[in-house]
Amino acid sequence: MTSVHRYIYLFMVVFVCPQFVLAYPQYIGHGYTSCMNCHFNPFGGGQINDYGRVVAATAISSKELFPRTWTEEKFADFSGFLFRQPTQSWLRTQINYRGFGILHNPRSAQEKTQWMNMQLDIRATLKFGENDKFILSGDYGKTPYPQSGLSGKDYGTERSRSHYIGYKINENYGVYAGMMDKVYGLRVIEHTAYSRMTPQVTQNDQTHGIAGHYLDDLWEGGVHLFTGNMSQDSDLRMKGISSMVERTVADVHRLGGSVQIAKNDYQDLTSLAGHSRFNLNDGSALLTEVGIVDKKTKSGLDTKTSHYGLLQTYLRPTRGVYVLSNIEYFKNDSSSQDYVIRWGPGVQYFLAPKVEMRADLFNTRSFGGDNSSKDLWLFLYQIHVWL
Repeated sequence: MTSVHRYIYLFMVVFVCPQFVLAYPQYIGHGYTSCMNCHFNPFGGGQINDYGRVVAATAISSKELFPRTWTEEKFADFSGFLFRQPTQSWLRTQINYRGFGILHNPRSAQEKTQWMNMQLDIRATLKFGENDKFILSGDYGKTPYPQSGLSGKDYGTERSRSHYIGYKINENYGVYAGMMDKVYGLRVIEHTAYSRMTPQVTQNDQTHGIAGHYLDDLWEGGVHLFTGNMSQDSDLRMKGISSMVERTVADVHRLGGSVQIAKNDYQDLTSLAGHSRFNLNDGSALLTEVGIVDKKTKSGLDTKTSHYGLLQTYLRPTRGVYVLSNIEYFKNDSSSQDYVIRWGPGVQYFLAPKVEMRADLFNTRSFGGDNSSKDLWLFLYQIHVWL
């Protein structure tokens, strides 16, 4: 099996992993250039704040199932935990469930259907001080896959994907310490996009460390010093630094870049990426990312430089509905002629506040040399409910 075909097989196996974010990069189409608008974590992901809940209810979700007499203020009230606004200011909680279905090789003799309960977790954030300058945030829940970690220890499927403390020094600077996603690239919906798999910033690549965040009218950036996931063996922990910077252009668009340098006892990894987010008006957006990842193993085997490219469009024909298109390019080894193209359309539907449905069709094909392959198809569908 060639390295390209191994990546195709890996895609077939792991694409069922869901996204664990509630506010997506394409929301720049609604005018939100920074994840900090809607998230406690300024780099995105994890629990959304009060403003994010209100935006999800009043600008993102459909109103079709509700009485026409409901005002936007009524929808805002509906956005709270268990559909009620909190009576205190210091605690915010959230419960998530996501079910995921996958249809392998539709309309063929190898057709196979699966349903998985992908996510069931609870999140909580404690807030203190003027303008919530101190926060303590984390999550804990069940996923389908056991966590890998220390040798000889039996890991179950319950885990925390993030737990951190944050301190907002002033309106421009903040510092965050604990277990978080790496500060790198676009946190697109698909965790198995090559732009996330290749630089190792997927749904299981959280790391312990400390991150600094900066935001002003035009610039946003962050630096992340990390020591790896402390539940792993010390020789496996990827230790290093990553950084991301973006600049707002023409008021509503973002151009940026990311860099990461990391290593463990077995490999050194250096990755560079350029990315952009464009507002196409009325909730529609265009996202791009191109990157290069250099991996050097200490043994000298499987040392390579990989390239990837991502183009995603999100068109919003009506409130609550997003029509997606996704095109990816991946070259596992720059010295080889082999490369992979993956593409497909999708629909994301926010049926009501706190209810998301999605369906995607993906085609994957490898090219180059003698390794061209037949088309591989996947149909994916999911439901996501959060309270």
